[in-house]
Amino acid sequence: MSDQEITRRIHVSVNNAEKNDYFITDISAASSRRNHGRVAASESNRIRLLGMVVFFTIVIVFFTSDVDFTTWVPMKHTKKDIERKEYPIQMLQDVPTVAEIESTLQREHRQIHGDNIEDVARVRLHSLAHTYALTYKLIHELQKQQIHVTLTFGSHLGALRHHGVIPFEEKDVDLAVFSTNTSKIKRAIRATLSTQPHLNLTFSESYFGFQIPATKELQTYIDVWMFKNDASQTTCVGHQLPDKSCKKWYRDFHDKPPPIYRHDAWFPFRTELFGTERVPIPATNIPIESFHFDDGGPNFWNKTCGPDRRWWEKGQKWLQVDMRERKCSHKYNEYPFVFKKENGIEQLRQGSVVIHEVDGVSLHT
Repeated sequence: MSDQEITRRIHVSVNNAEKNDYFITDISAASSRRNHGRVAASESNRIRLLGMVVFFTIVIVFFTSDVDFTTWVPMKHTKKDIERKEYPIQMLQDVPTVAEIESTLQREHRQIHGDNIEDVARVRLHSLAHTYALTYKLIHELQKQQIHVTLTFGSHLGALRHHGVIPFEEKDVDLAVFSTNTSKIKRAIRATLSTQPHLNLTFSESYFGFQIPATKELQTYIDVWMFKNDASQTTCVGHQLPDKSCKKWYRDFHDKPPPIYRHDAWFPFRTELFGTERVPIPATNIPIESFHFDDGGPNFWNKTCGPDRRWWEKGQKWLQVDMRERKCSHKYNEYPFVFKKENGIEQLRQGSVVIHEVDGVSLHT
């Protein structure tokens, strides 16, 4: 074999070896890519499986536990569910006169302070009698329009804790109406105001609904809050306009949206003494334990009195009021408070003086 032939064969062998090396490398790379693909696919499957487990766990927990009253998750309701949540309006039958209410208030005042009623107290009781008379009449007129109405916010609290308007730091009566039919609401308000024409009362629209402003003779104003209610949720809506809505009011005054409640936090109504008559209050105390008055848990509203913040004029900002300054027990000798007896009787007492005893909160049936 010639030297040239030997050299040619060596070059062919080297070339073939290099090609084989490249081929083996390509096979290894391809095999590696397939293995990585299998690993990635397996990892993806594990992630999907884990996600499904988490999802079904959440679903199981949700449907087997109670939902918080103050949160709302859209739920499907059957026709039967919705029908079951419709409650008839129980009319407030007896609407006493201002004179009758004032007579009762003066009698209870004498039980505490003696027979002589000072002029300042007499004026306050006279104004309060007008407030209660207007409240009862407005509830009655709204019910005549087939509108559900109940005390709410501070008035709900006042009925439970004082059997009336909160006797300190309270300037209004709050009513929740479960309607956005402004024509019917205005009709009810006009009919109410017409019963006391000598007061020259007016009313106006507000963020949340309507307001009957205070006057020299009527020292307590009345707020009418418009709520929207269906089978699954209840919330304050107001006039539902950009500049007139509960959303705007809550945003401006509390820097948060209005709370959303479950339907059964409000319905069916109970009744409680407010002044001299029993009037509707919500089915539960959730509305006063979940937002406005609760910074210490259930029944906190019955242990602390006064607002949790006060306006600092010089600094132009709100300041928090320490809970220790707000103990209701500090006011027991100065103002009337409700105390519950073991038999369910509610006793209104100021210091050691018992003002009256009545049956406790009852269902509005």
